Amino acid sequence: MHARMIRTGLALVIAGLVMLEARAAEDLLSLYRRAQVDNPQLRARALAVDRARAQADLAASRLRPQVSLQLSPSRNRYEDALNESYFNGERNVLSARQPLLDLASAYRVDGARATVLQSEQEQLMARNELFARLADQYLLSLQAADELAHLQAEREAAERQVQRLRAMRELEMAKVNDLAEAVAWTQQLATREIDLRNKAEEARVRLSELIGQDPGELRTLARREFPAVPRSEQYWVEQVAAANELIGARKAAVDAGRLGLRAARAEHWPTASLLLQRSQTNQDFTGAPRRDFTTDLIALEVRIPIYEGGRVNAASASAAADLSIAEQQLEATRREIERETRLLYASAVANRARIDSTDAEVDALAQTVRAQQRGYDLGVVTVIQVLDARRRLLRARAELAKSRYDYLRDLIGLSLRAGNFTEQEAAGFSGWFAAREEADDLLADVLEQLTRQ
Repeated sequence: MHARMIRTGLALVIAGLVMLEARAAEDLLSLYRRAQVDNPQLRARALAVDRARAQADLAASRLRPQVSLQLSPSRNRYEDALNESYFNGERNVLSARQPLLDLASAYRVDGARATVLQSEQEQLMARNELFARLADQYLLSLQAADELAHLQAEREAAERQVQRLRAMRELEMAKVNDLAEAVAWTQQLATREIDLRNKAEEARVRLSELIGQDPGELRTLARREFPAVPRSEQYWVEQVAAANELIGARKAAVDAGRLGLRAARAEHWPTASLLLQRSQTNQDFTGAPRRDFTTDLIALEVRIPIYEGGRVNAASASAAADLSIAEQQLEATRREIERETRLLYASAVANRARIDSTDAEVDALAQTVRAQQRGYDLGVVTVIQVLDARRRLLRARAELAKSRYDYLRDLIGLSLRAGNFTEQEAAGFSGWFAAREEADDLLADVLEQLTRQ
């Protein structure tokens, strides 16, 4: 009978775990893919790239052949010394012009291409920012859930303590102050639980905003052993300087500004075009009627700017200012990204060490709580001392969870700033989370409980 109960319980647990697996809890990669489908900011960046490419085509069109057809039908009255007549005039001109020398337009084409590169880098940067925001809210939600689980366990223990003290108080075996302290601690836990639930819900709402729908069930942090910070600080600084998308966008902006200045200054230079033209008319140059005739023309048109009211000088000064602004923005971005990278590396190193220290602190405080509880049962320790030990344990567990999630945030931040962030890297971080390992832990716990029965 006892063995049958164990088998029945096992079957129920396994069935529950199969259902849990079928729900396919969301991880970072799956949420990231969903967010990319219909995120307004990513779509806006993609449209900005399309706009930049269209503007590059527009600039290039000035260097391509220009073909036009001019039709000029007219009704004319012709009068001379002998008579007056009316006739239908016709003048048709087919022209084809090919620019041969136009430095200003050539520089503008190159500048437009640099702007396309800038837009593409900004699009990649927007994807990275999306993943960073997604990961931050994902981790905030999990961190709040972890703290909530510890807090609920502590609240259950505190409520049992209150019930025990009330029973002892009725027998005059416990002090009023002890019961009051235990009740106050229970209320503090209830208040903290409200805050954590609100924090977790806020993170889920922000996740919903990023992916455009409810995130569903989230995978939990399954890793308990955390690797050291990969590579050195200098490696990350050099990698960021070479491949960061924001720095790349700023460099492209500088290139575009430099070419814009060259284009403005090139307005001083002559332009040359090849003109092919065929005209057909029944009028001479005075408008007098004559038989239809056709004229073919091949010409080399040269335009030499002499004076345009200072327009070229003003455009050059404006372009020079734009270039200087772009250069200063590039330098500021370099410094800012380098500072963020160094701080992230230092934070990652600190959080990795904090994981070990807080883990050891949790173990030590757990032993302290057990010892204090035994001391209270023996009457040598007060309730206040027991509650103080439990407060410190709960705080240490929260710090341990925070250090784990902060460490993962730091590693994600380093990877994002290093440039060329891919879904493969996102999958690597998603490997830190799993529903299956949690289910395996649950199965082990249930098996142990069933065995004990």
